[in-house]
Amino acid sequence: MSDGPDNPHHFSMFVAQRAFLDANFEEALKHFFVCIKMLPVERRGLYEEQFAASIHGWITTDHDNAGRAVRLYPQIRELFPLTIPTKLAIIRAVQTTEQEKWLLNCLPICKDAMELATKPEELVALRIARVNLTTVPFPQWHIRMINDVARNEAYAKALSVSIKSRSSVVFDIGSGTGLLSVMAAKQTNLVIALEENICLAMLSKEVLKRNGVEGRVSVECVNSTQFKTCQKADVIVSEIMDCCVFGERIIETFIDAHIRFAHQKTIFIPNQATVYVRLFKCREIFDIHCQDYGGVRYRSEYVKINDSTNEQPYWCTSPLDYSDFEFLSDPEEIHSADFTTLVELQKSINCSGSLTVLPIKKGVAHGFAIHFTSDLTGKGDILNSAESRSWELGIIPFKEPCLVDCGQELDISWKLAYNRLDLYNNFYDEGLQKNEENLRYETASLEQLQKLRDDSYFKAMMAEIDEIDTAYTIDTSSSIPAQCMIETAVPQIPPRVLITSLNRYDGSLDQDAFFQIERYLGYRDNIKKIVPTRVRIFGRLFYSDRINSQARIDPTAHCQVDLATVRSFHLREMRDIRLSQRKDIVMNSDEFLIFDFDMNPERFKQDDYTTINREIEVQPKGRISDGVIYEFEILGNRNTKLRPVAAFLFPERVYTQEEMTIMVDLHVGDMLISRKDL
Repeated sequence: MSDGPDNPHHFSMFVAQRAFLDANFEEALKHFFVCIKMLPVERRGLYEEQFAASIHGWITTDHDNAGRAVRLYPQIRELFPLTIPTKLAIIRAVQTTEQEKWLLNCLPICKDAMELATKPEELVALRIARVNLTTVPFPQWHIRMINDVARNEAYAKALSVSIKSRSSVVFDIGSGTGLLSVMAAKQTNLVIALEENICLAMLSKEVLKRNGVEGRVSVECVNSTQFKTCQKADVIVSEIMDCCVFGERIIETFIDAHIRFAHQKTIFIPNQATVYVRLFKCREIFDIHCQDYGGVRYRSEYVKINDSTNEQPYWCTSPLDYSDFEFLSDPEEIHSADFTTLVELQKSINCSGSLTVLPIKKGVAHGFAIHFTSDLTGKGDILNSAESRSWELGIIPFKEPCLVDCGQELDISWKLAYNRLDLYNNFYDEGLQKNEENLRYETASLEQLQKLRDDSYFKAMMAEIDEIDTAYTIDTSSSIPAQCMIETAVPQIPPRVLITSLNRYDGSLDQDAFFQIERYLGYRDNIKKIVPTRVRIFGRLFYSDRINSQARIDPTAHCQVDLATVRSFHLREMRDIRLSQRKDIVMNSDEFLIFDFDMNPERFKQDDYTTINREIEVQPKGRISDGVIYEFEILGNRNTKLRPVAAFLFPERVYTQEEMTIMVDLHVGDMLISRKDL
């Protein structure tokens, strides 16, 4: 080994360090691997910081290297068996790739690191990483779906009447964690489970073993349209219907299944689905998507401003989240899709139509609400998404409220094209239609709309900026009013004032805000003030039976299928909780302070907020606690009526009225609130 440039063709620490500085991370790692391995263990730490940075850069610049890094971990562990930085660098880098398979494979790395960690900052980072590694790759809707008793029982019945013998071949498309596959395997000897989400596919293999049917089920981690086989199915079951049926591509999936997997007598579950529309009234939902400011009518991407196609066809939510939600019409059928024959199914690839809705009462309509019914067997075994836990409503907010009368005929048109369902309001007020060219509509993000709606702290925040500094102010907060204020002056450089927002539109802490602050501060001294200058976060213990059922598995709901493996993936955070609308949430403690951020730039330059761990003693008022709801106070202002909050959930519901220790971790803007293990 050479430490100088004289032998460029040999492995060299000099070449490794030069390649690292040139951001040639692959070359750097080749040399680091060989050279560090030749050093005694006690000297290797001298180079670990550069090695860790190299492997982080190697993964983040090419996400395909995530898998290579995880596979190399045994050799990496040999280089640094007793230290943390490289292990943490791999975990953090793989997290940026959002590649589910490799996220799960980082769990053993995280476990190794936690067994070695002694420094508080390492423990904080690893606790947060461990939770992220399980929650990020796991679809948040999945627990709500597998806890839906009515859905599960309906599918169990449909499988029971459709599987004719032990020799029947069943394809389970979109098999998830394996609930339907286990049901089928109890009645037949061959089930082919197709699931493209690697996290769910890996979990399903454990579920199959736990239920003793692993020998009868073949799990393939692949989209069914990419699965190659000569096997024909006697039964094809799939539950890939979103809240408006078509969004998860069930039409093209079943067309492909008819062509490649089915024979003349193959039974499809579900047999058919019908989509319905209703008018609804809910000012809260309208205000989430529609705000006017400065002569501009800002609308979310879910609102159809004109006849052109908007980015998103519908928003999804539950009417249980809004106390003022009310239907103004009965369900009217939009379209029915027959899944049993290829000819009928192909009619749903590209079709359109119109219908008339008759309001059942006078009121102000704020949008369309879409749901569906599905006959699983063709024999009247009906699932109604509007009555289930699995599916929310598809919501299409109107660009303006519409006053409707009881019995008034209202014209709606619709289009279904390649898995996308669009509905059009053809009954806007004539005056609005005539003047529409004079109205200025613009699409805005939900983040921008929330900051338009909640202006409780805007005046106080703007008062912190001296008029002379307006031209030297830069905004990273997505605040349209702040941007309008800044635009009144000719921008000057370098900036002196930075407007930020630590809270996201969904009530959670915005990690990106910390990155933006770091970006603008760096090692420069020009930023003299960050506004708002003070942000506090408060918390309270709470419980909610509804949230408990959405976040944690309910063994009584699974039709004698053991899904205990899924417990490790219970949801740990919920967002966009509108307290003024939620009657199911019960507070279970007095309020306690979580963080008090003094937004002085010097605090950030000194890394005061890079890593924080706090332990807070909290006295529950009752026996049940599901987690901690937290909310923001900005410059002394709160607005729980208009500002949503978020919550961190304990892994399991806690039953105790004894004082508990709440642990709060913050690392580079990523937060975790948990109960300290006893």
